[in-house]
Amino acid sequence: MKKIKKWKLFLLYPILGILTLIIIFILYKMNQSTFILTKNGIYKTLQIPLNSKFLNLSINLGGAGDNPTFDNDFIEGPIVTYKKDDTIVVDWYQENSTHQKTYNSTLKNFTITSKNHSFNFSLPEIKKPITEVTTIPEKITFISDIHGDYGYMDTLLKNLKAIDSLGNWSFGKNHLIIAGDMVDRGIEVSTVLWKIVQLSEQAELAGGMVHYLLGNHEQYLLRGNFSRVHPASLFAIQQMMTFKEAFSNKTYLGQWLRTRPVLLKIGSILIAHGGISPETAAKKYTIKQINQATWKYWNHEAVNEDLKEIIFGETGVTQYRGYIRKNDKVKKTSKKEVDQILHTFNASHIVVGHTDVPTIQPLYQGSVYDINAIENSPQALLFDNGIPKIINIDIIKNENTAEVYLRDFSFFKANDWKAIALTIKNIVKLSSISHPY
Repeated sequence: MKKIKKWKLFLLYPILGILTLIIIFILYKMNQSTFILTKNGIYKTLQIPLNSKFLNLSINLGGAGDNPTFDNDFIEGPIVTYKKDDTIVVDWYQENSTHQKTYNSTLKNFTITSKNHSFNFSLPEIKKPITEVTTIPEKITFISDIHGDYGYMDTLLKNLKAIDSLGNWSFGKNHLIIAGDMVDRGIEVSTVLWKIVQLSEQAELAGGMVHYLLGNHEQYLLRGNFSRVHPASLFAIQQMMTFKEAFSNKTYLGQWLRTRPVLLKIGSILIAHGGISPETAAKKYTIKQINQATWKYWNHEAVNEDLKEIIFGETGVTQYRGYIRKNDKVKKTSKKEVDQILHTFNASHIVVGHTDVPTIQPLYQGSVYDINAIENSPQALLFDNGIPKIINIDIIKNENTAEVYLRDFSFFKANDWKAIALTIKNIVKLSSISHPY
C-alpha cells in the first residue's frame, strides 16, 4: 500500500474536521426541530431553528405519514389505469387502506362501496371537445379556481341551478364553463374531477355542454408537480402509486385532462384561465392552433417555442395576470391593447380566472371579466341571451386551513427519518421538471 503523502494528510484532516463539525451542527439543529403534522398524522412541515428564525422544510413534498388515520368518508381516487394486457385496474384509498379491482377493457361503469356509501362512476368516451362554438345558448355560466373544494362546488352549482338537489345536470341546453384550476390545495380533487366528467356526459345527453379549460394548476398536475397537492391526498396516492403515475396518460383522468383546451370561444366570448396577453395576440395564432399545440405537447409531439410560451409562459394563456396587475416582468394591459386583442380574435368579451379579485366587475369598459372573486364575494358571472350579468350566489369559498399539531423531531422514530428521506428524494424529482415547460 502506498503511503499517503504528508501534504495530502495536512489537507485531509482539516476537511474531515470541517465535515464532522457540519454533521454535529446538523444533528444539533435536528434535535431542536419540530414537526408540524395534520390532525390525522400526515407530515406537513419541519421547522429547523436558525438563530431567531425558522427554516421551514415542507414535508408535504414527502407525502409521509406517522400512523395516519382518515375519516370513514375520506376517499382518494379512484385511479383508473389502462394496462397493456387489455385490462383496466381501478385503485382507490379508503378507510385507511388501499383497494384494487381488475376489469376487462369493456368497462363503462363501476361502483365503489364503503360501510356508509356507494359511489357510481362512468367512463364516457374521451374525445377532444369543440373549442369554438358559434351558436350560443340562452344561458352561459362560469366557475373557476375551485382547487379541490367539492363541498363548495356542489353548493355553487346548485345555487346556479346547473345541478339539482341530487347533483344531476339541470341546466338543460345551456352551457357551464369551467375556467381552470379545479385541482391542487384541496383534499377532494379526485371527487371534483369525477363529478365534472359525470356532468359533462349528462349535459351532452340533455343538449347542453360543460367546457373545462386547463389552468396552470392542471398543467402542474399533468407534469407530475405535486408541490401544491394537499398532504393527505398526496399520502393516499403514494400508497397506491407515484403521483406522476396517478395522472399519467395511462389513466382515465390523465387522458381526459390531456384533451382539455386552454382557449375557448363561444359566440363572441373568449375564455382563458389567465388571459390573452398583447404578446400572445401579436403572434397571430388562432384558437385552433393554440389548442392543437396543447394536445400535441401532452402527446409528446414537437411544438415550437412560440406556442410553448403561449401555453405555459408568464404571458401565456394560463399564467397571464396583466389585466389585473403588473409585476417586474409583466406590465398592466392598457385599454388600447385589450381592444387590439378583441379585434385579433374577433371577440366582444374576455372572461378569465386565475388572479383573485375583491369582486366581479366589468373591466376595461365591460370588455373583460375576472371571475376569481370566490373567496371575497358571493358572486358569479352569467351571460343571459348574450348579455353579461353579475349575480348573487349566496356563498363564499372558505380557504380550509388544516388542523395541525406539533411534535419534536425524534432521532429514534423511523417515520421521522422516512419523511426527511422522501422529501429529499422528491425535491430532486421536482427539480428535474423543466420550467416553465
